[in-house]
Amino acid sequence: MGKHLGLVAGVAVVGLTTLLAGCGNNSTSTTNKTLNLVQASDPTTVDVNDVRNANEFNVLNATQEGLFRVTSKNGKDSLKLAQAKSYTISKDGKTYTFKLRHTKWSDGKAVTAQQFVDSIIRELTPKNGFAYASMAYDIQGAEAFNTGKGTANQVGAKALDQHTLQITLTNKTPYFLKKLSSVVFYPVRLDKINKVGTKKWKTDWQDQVYNGAYKMTSWKTNGKIVLKKNSKFWNAKKVNLTKVNITTTAKDSTMVSLLQSGQLDAVLTSGANASDFNKLASSNKITKRTQAGGSTSFIVFNQHTGGTSKLLKNTKIREALSLAINRNAYNKAINGGQGQAVYSFVPNSIDVNTTNYHDYAGNVLTSALKQYNSSAKLQALFKAGLKETGQSTDLSKVTLNYLTTSGDDTGTFLKQQYKSKLGINVKITTAPDDASFIADRNANKYDLLANAWNGDYDDPSTFLNLWVSTGGFQKFFGGYDSTEYDKLYGTLADTADTQKRLKIYSQLEKLVVAKDFGVAPVSGAKNQIYTNKNLKNFQTPVFGPDYDYVYANKK
Repeated sequence: MGKHLGLVAGVAVVGLTTLLAGCGNNSTSTTNKTLNLVQASDPTTVDVNDVRNANEFNVLNATQEGLFRVTSKNGKDSLKLAQAKSYTISKDGKTYTFKLRHTKWSDGKAVTAQQFVDSIIRELTPKNGFAYASMAYDIQGAEAFNTGKGTANQVGAKALDQHTLQITLTNKTPYFLKKLSSVVFYPVRLDKINKVGTKKWKTDWQDQVYNGAYKMTSWKTNGKIVLKKNSKFWNAKKVNLTKVNITTTAKDSTMVSLLQSGQLDAVLTSGANASDFNKLASSNKITKRTQAGGSTSFIVFNQHTGGTSKLLKNTKIREALSLAINRNAYNKAINGGQGQAVYSFVPNSIDVNTTNYHDYAGNVLTSALKQYNSSAKLQALFKAGLKETGQSTDLSKVTLNYLTTSGDDTGTFLKQQYKSKLGINVKITTAPDDASFIADRNANKYDLLANAWNGDYDDPSTFLNLWVSTGGFQKFFGGYDSTEYDKLYGTLADTADTQKRLKIYSQLEKLVVAKDFGVAPVSGAKNQIYTNKNLKNFQTPVFGPDYDYVYANKK
């Protein structure tokens, strides 16, 4: 949930993960009330239930608001009451009752408990096909409704009165409140949506209404989005900025130039371009800090059809492809050494209660890497896979198709790695734009592609639920499908004990990463944040949106 890096689950292809925020000349009070943001690509939707990409979460976090807001200090996230003014939890930990503030939408109409219920039901409605539907599966009756085995009336979400919301869970879920901060649980106005229809609502910003700190006043595709302060926001008196400009550009040189000239207030990056910004960090106008990231970059294997080569359904071939990647070299080549090589899928910033998950689980690929520690062994493994598929074991005749968009160097890296380690070929197919990439990916016109995922909340489930076959994102990430995985993940539902959850999470990660080789994690983010000293309270949560400037100010 939250900020997702990569197409459909991200801002752009890995390598285009820079998000910037800033201002122009600070000589006037008007400018001191204006914030200028730069992002790599346009949002594909402003529908809170259909949200998928990082830039969408960032815009919607500013213009809409849910029960809670994620706040962050020194790389540690916490929840702060937002539209909810208080809540209680039943003794059995299953029923949550929220008392809402008496707030209004930007058109003056009241924000009600029923609108939160409407959002949950709409998220789960099967015909909508929203990717984040499974996020609500902890709620009683939610999974049954979403999978066509139950009705909306059986979903455990109801409005007790205009300002009292009650949510009942199937089982006690320790991290449920963290989930509720996500954009996908924000309230919706069905009266507005039904007038234009769900399809049009995705980008129809002119018909939108807002209950957040800002409202969208214009949107020019591949140009600029303009947000202005929402006077109807319940806490408007605490909102210091009056205008936010969000300009679309993916050019690193432009971003660096803007920062250098003092036209940006902040840059958040975890990629190779961080080295360019480091050169500016010595300026007395700019400060730099490093923060643990909540994302993992990975290589997707097409398991829907086996890909254009028809090879990727074979486990041994996927294993050889994963183990042949030198992750330290990948981090240096693709991230400029700014991230870190990873040998697990869940990042080391994730905790379960007070236990760091990675400290518990360790690097799940270590054993396999020790076993296949030479090119000869990797090639023998790949040939064994070819033999199982009934194809020639002549490695020089193997060509895999890597699908990407412009600005991604991962294909070139993999081409070199796989040629030297495995003796196979990689053809790089560069889609002309994001829409073409998505179309080709959905049509399974690829063997490999790169993507990344940033967790929606601080728990391993935000990474491990991606691989459940009934989830909304698995289809975008190669189509890994395992009955064993699904069944094991299902045991989490009635498991609240921390140690038992840690064990199940570890078993799940080993299964998808180091037994089935359903995905190849390659690097993790170490976020670099560069800010001009005049920007205060500009927050960069580890999970959820990339940044939060609702209560930021410029001095």
